[in-house]
Amino acid sequence: MARPPRLPDAAILALIDELRGQQAVLTGTRLREELAHRFGFRGGVTRIYRLLAQVTAPHPAPPRPAPAAGSEGLHAELAAALERARLAEYREEAHQARWANEIHELRDQVRTFKEAARRLPLLEAELQDRSRLLAAAYKRIADLEAQLR
Repeated sequence: MARPPRLPDAAILALIDELRGQQAVLTGTRLREELAHRFGFRGGVTRIYRLLAQVTAPHPAPPRPAPAAGSEGLHAELAAALERARLAEYREEAHQARWANEIHELRDQVRTFKEAARRLPLLEAELQDRSRLLAAAYKRIADLEAQLR
């Protein structure tokens, strides 16, 4: 089967302009449907989308003119922006100080818990020794009381 004749880019671009005049948003699918309706073929996907993107590509915004040097509104806006930046910096420093203090406190707690964990086995052994001594003392008291009767 023979390929359909290649439609010039200019004809496709003219069709894009025509369809954009009729519709706010022109999609590649809609353009390819119209090509099939008018010319009997849809055209290559890559080519059609390239031409569509070429026409609908955003144009860079023109440079804004420099404001007048004595503009009151701009000075007020600048002062407000600087005040917002100063307050944001103050908030950030306050947050940093708060979290630094909290981290310091947590590190102290961890250090205390580690020391307690190290001492715990010694304290448990001492408790057992004293419990044995107390039990022996009670037994001795009971023996002495039994001798007195």
